[in-house]
Amino acid sequence: MMKTAFALAVLAVCTLPAGAGAQSAADPAKMVQMFSAPLKLDGATMQVIILNDRTVEALFPQSPAKAALRTKGRMTTVFFIQGKTTKDLEFDPTLKVEQKGKTFEGKASSMKNFTAGKVPKGESIQGMVELPEKVDLYEPFKVTLSGKTVEFRLNEDDVRDYGNR
Repeated sequence: MMKTAFALAVLAVCTLPAGAGAQSAADPAKMVQMFSAPLKLDGATMQVIILNDRTVEALFPQSPAKAALRTKGRMTTVFFIQGKTTKDLEFDPTLKVEQKGKTFEGKASSMKNFTAGKVPKGESIQGMVELPEKVDLYEPFKVTLSGKTVEFRLNEDDVRDYGNR
């Protein structure tokens, strides 16, 4: 049932607001910034975002799938990944997370071009990746996608105040 709900949630989320504004604690752009990291690929810069109550609200304010995404984000670690190609790119949607000597491989759901193969220049890439268990947001962890790695070191206060535990 949850797999179906998650799949429907992925399908229901189509467009994202491109909003930035005042940098208050409740500012949606600030919430996304706190829980994301840029990942440079050879041909695209991706934004890797941890889904939690605040980032789901910021990214998908009008989505009918919002409740399902929040629930999924509380149960396990889910990443929303988006970017745009700057040249033709051979994309690999395999995502791995490494933390404290453990490696987790995520299950990808494509929203746009988040599948293995060539993605032409100028195309958007969007997808979600669900991990088999939660990562500890208080501890650093590395995310590897399409052969490139970025390290997350989240601010302890942000995790405590805005992250799902």
